[in-house]
Amino acid sequence: MPLQRRKISAVSKEFKNEIKRLKRFDADNQKRFNSRQISTVQLHFLTEAIFFRAFRAYERLLRDLFLLYCQEKLHSSGRKAKSYLQPRNFLHSELLIKSSLKFLDWNNPDIVIQRAELYLMDGFPFKIPLNTYRSELHDYRKIRNHIAHDSYESWNGYLSVLRKYYRTIPLRIPPPGEFLLLRDRTDPAKYKLLVFFDIMENLNSYLS
Repeated sequence: MPLQRRKISAVSKEFKNEIKRLKRFDADNQKRFNSRQISTVQLHFLTEAIFFRAFRAYERLLRDLFLLYCQEKLHSSGRKAKSYLQPRNFLHSELLIKSSLKFLDWNNPDIVIQRAELYLMDGFPFKIPLNTYRSELHDYRKIRNHIAHDSYESWNGYLSVLRKYYRTIPLRIPPPGEFLLLRDRTDPAKYKLLVFFDIMENLNSYLS
């Protein structure tokens, strides 16, 4: 059962610490690979696991912050979120939003933006930062879904991410762990997993 959160700062700090731990784990894996302590296949597998755990933490961040802002908690900027709901507490916020839905999707930026526009005045503080990284978040979501499901739909989504990067579908399809270690086109000094970490940290800063 998810914990009941009470403070924006506590949620933000927990996420920040989790990303720091995963970044250290990734750096350790790189050192072990370079010293031939682990194989290429092992490195790719570990990279997938790191990405998936970080994305799960991101989904939890969105959920917890959203439910807290529905209670009109204060943003670090000093601005108070204005909610159209009148929840009794943290879990009541989730029940009101969920209504008859089987589950709440927190990994699709379009859905979260729509939800913010519906329940929070001006969509604050979710609308602007999620719009800023909308394209990247959609790509990360497709990678996440392919790791989690490996279905026909997730495969096609993953291929669309590869097509965007390579400008075509490569003859050999790299597994997600390998793809996440390729150089990022927007920041060639870093591989894609590190850029993902940067975006996660930026979003945490903007949303908290």
